[in-house]
Amino acid sequence: MNERAQPMAWADLQAIPAFAVLTLGGRRWLLPQTEIRTLESVLDIDREVRIPHSVGAVAFADQWWPVYCLSGELQVLPQIPDERRACPLLTNGADRFGLICERVDGLAKPPRLFALPVCMTLPDSPIQALAWLDDGLGCVTTTEHLAALLAAAVETADG
Repeated sequence: MNERAQPMAWADLQAIPAFAVLTLGGRRWLLPQTEIRTLESVLDIDREVRIPHSVGAVAFADQWWPVYCLSGELQVLPQIPDERRACPLLTNGADRFGLICERVDGLAKPPRLFALPVCMTLPDSPIQALAWLDDGLGCVTTTEHLAALLAAAVETADG
């Protein structure tokens, strides 16, 4: 996984044609739909096939995809909460992993994106923009930024 993800250019974010909304701990995270390879059930996770900080792995396309569980604040969780049922497998070509969610929804049309306020613009933040949804705000991120966050969590835990 990438050590440090670079912020996406504003024009690149606005050019994303379709987003999916992943609900984690009641919070909504938007990712480009093109980065979701498939959607699996938590029942498909082999909990015996693990790497550090993962909750297991899913066999897909002749490979094991590590699966992680994150809180709504994107903290690594050691166990899968009971309300989590969906596992989108995410890839951007370089990184690939599953993420346990309460729900995954597609958006019929791209949401209006807002640049982050200065107080939210942090160097290692996975949040690239905010999006106004019918029922409130969501945070826009990418597989690359989530992979960098996971890599940092593993590095911090190791030492």
